[in-house]
Amino acid sequence: MLGLPLLAELQWLVEGKQIRPGLKQLRPDDLPSGVIASRGYDHRGHCLALDHHPLGELGKIVLIKISDDQMLMQAELYTGGGNLQDSLVKQKREILEAVVSTVNNCFVTNNVVR
Repeated sequence: MLGLPLLAELQWLVEGKQIRPGLKQLRPDDLPSGVIASRGYDHRGHCLALDHHPLGELGKIVLIKISDDQMLMQAELYTGGGNLQDSLVKQKREILEAVVSTVNNCFVTNNVVR
């Protein structure tokens, strides 16, 4: 059985739509050193699961379609139950913020954000 994100992409292809209309495709070189992005699952929309070597799980970015021309981006930091003031959590937050900025630039540079 196919996962829901893949089913949604296949449905778009059947309907003749692009998976990433007008967006710059994110490449591994675009991400901060040590960051690995993979397709994740989130019921709200497209999900990028983010890990870092050696820090571990960073969190995720979820792209939620609001309307035909609007997308909401939500980022969630994985703290592992740690305090937001812990040095490890602060490092993860800084890296996640850099990834969020990179993903946001994919939208802004292609005039997708209105």
